[in-house]
Amino acid sequence: MRPTLGLLLFSLLIPCARPEGPVAWMREGIVAASDMEALTFVLRRGGESADAVREWHAERSEEEVRRMKELGVNLVIVNLHKGAGLKAEAEDIEATRRFTELAHRYGIKVAGYVGSSMMYETFFREEPAARDWRQVDEFGRPIYYTAEQTFRYMACRNNPGYLAFLRKVLRLGIQDLKLDVIHFDQMQWWPEPLSCRCRYCQEQFREFLAQRYGDPARARRRFGFSGFEEVIPPPFGLTAPPVRLAELRNPLMQEWTLFRAASIARRYGELGDYIRSLNPAAAMIGNPTLSQESNQGFVYGVDLQQLLEHGDGVWTEEPNLPQWTADGRLVSQIRSYKAARAMGQTLFVWQSLAGYESYQKSPEVLRLAEALAYNDANLGVVAGGDAGGNNPSEETRRYIRFFRSHIADLRHTTPVADAAVLRSFASTQFNPSQSNFSTVLFEQTLIQSRVPWGIVFDRHLSDLARYKVLVLADQDALSDDEVAEIRRFVANGGGLVATQNTAAMTEWRTRRERSALADLYGQPRVVYLSSIEAAAPAPPPQMNYTIPNALWKLPRNAASLTEAVRRAAGGALSLRVQAPEWVTAELADQPATHTRLLHLINFRYREPLRDIPVEVRLARGTRLREAIVVTPDGPPQTLQPSTSGDTVSFRVPLLKVYDLVLLRTQ
Repeated sequence: MRPTLGLLLFSLLIPCARPEGPVAWMREGIVAASDMEALTFVLRRGGESADAVREWHAERSEEEVRRMKELGVNLVIVNLHKGAGLKAEAEDIEATRRFTELAHRYGIKVAGYVGSSMMYETFFREEPAARDWRQVDEFGRPIYYTAEQTFRYMACRNNPGYLAFLRKVLRLGIQDLKLDVIHFDQMQWWPEPLSCRCRYCQEQFREFLAQRYGDPARARRRFGFSGFEEVIPPPFGLTAPPVRLAELRNPLMQEWTLFRAASIARRYGELGDYIRSLNPAAAMIGNPTLSQESNQGFVYGVDLQQLLEHGDGVWTEEPNLPQWTADGRLVSQIRSYKAARAMGQTLFVWQSLAGYESYQKSPEVLRLAEALAYNDANLGVVAGGDAGGNNPSEETRRYIRFFRSHIADLRHTTPVADAAVLRSFASTQFNPSQSNFSTVLFEQTLIQSRVPWGIVFDRHLSDLARYKVLVLADQDALSDDEVAEIRRFVANGGGLVATQNTAAMTEWRTRRERSALADLYGQPRVVYLSSIEAAAPAPPPQMNYTIPNALWKLPRNAASLTEAVRRAAGGALSLRVQAPEWVTAELADQPATHTRLLHLINFRYREPLRDIPVEVRLARGTRLREAIVVTPDGPPQTLQPSTSGDTVSFRVPLLKVYDLVLLRTQ
């Protein structure tokens, strides 16, 4: 039976049941390959190789499965449904069935790709009702995938008909084809103002408001009126991005942004619940826009703290591939790794991607080293048609061998972080040219000064006990409840670093007389800084906002920012590495083996560094048993540390690209 609009709205307002945790096998170590495009789409898109059909089938042959097995690949992502229709893609799907049977024979798990668009030329013939599943903009016009791929309408996941179709696709993939993973692409909305305003989105938005503002007095205080029967999603009156507002003050626009984020997370959770009902061992991964330098919550309706409540892994396709640039910038995907780990997720990255020039600028070894250092036992996509073929370089093979031989050291670890950097949604998303710009620069300082740190979101403010310091980099919009949690953290001995206009507004972006934290400034472990002195000016304010990595230069007062964190910590931090600013460090614990791990990456990898002084504080109540350094770049070495109290001091003999120091304790 087709679900009614009322039932669908009811499901939006009731929390989804959360699984017990990530599917266990996803945390045992992943080396992935991908050839996820359906042949139907490859031909329709155009621009393919003259030999595309033969190449596509060759990628799914037993010879290629054997080659991937020998390479060390244990997960392959292939096509399930691109959007042309189950009949139109029937031959592609049968190829996936045969490939999955082959891969399982060789002990390789298989993920099936599910797109979010409808290739209407064939899809509407199979699913006539799908004409009602399209996303439409504020003018009622359908939203296309891109200006070139206008044969693809974007489908609305809030539409009950489209959700029913997706369940049919999932039954096919999990029960019939025996896939191990479902990969949802474009787990996001399209950029404002090209965001869906179909009748389902409109009605669900009104229900969202009614649920949040059922008290008429509260509604009037928020909007100046009560009752939402005539409310529509706020129009921007534009035909294309960007939205050129300096910040988002309009309360209905703010609520529309919050609704978009809540609804896409809700649908993702419902799809995950359905997948596990079909097979509890099946996993789900998704591809939102993960780039932390953009205010993706407003632009794409992606709130990571809601979306990543669900699923087992998340993708990033950001342009910030690791490199040390000629003008002295350290570019990395470290923020994305840290955001994923903050939400208990493993991150999928492309280690190479056919046809993308940006990968030629980023050294292959740095991409692999970042995954080793910052990810949750996932080396990323190293091979396959999408990744440029199944014949990776010797460097990639060497790193795969290292990953596999040291997987026992790399899995089931927890990052050690002295400082937590808050990414408040109402600050970074609604005032990005100030709040997000300041946050990116403070994070860049911590990365290059090698202070152990992590990202936290609003929901984590009630659980800060593991951190020594909370960093509020111009987090100008904080609720009274959030302010109370921060005060509680400080009262319990936590340190605080706040900059600029922190807590000057409520979460509604209404102005307070002064910062709600101002009376804390000047306390022994509370440091206030009036500015973060950017080395390059922020881009002009607008709501579709990005801080490109060309601006990721250390602030002029970077040393003051680092010293503020040290002062707020009230003593020595967990790590001190005396190395140039192009060396990064990540500290982690492996509780099961009582091992503290130190990952080091040299971003100027052609210039090896020798005898690097390091000090590591061990976990309370432990003492060092042995210290060794292992690396893909040479043989392992045993270190001879000295110990003073809980601090271990040693020198890393040689850092070419990546070193892993293992401090075994008892």
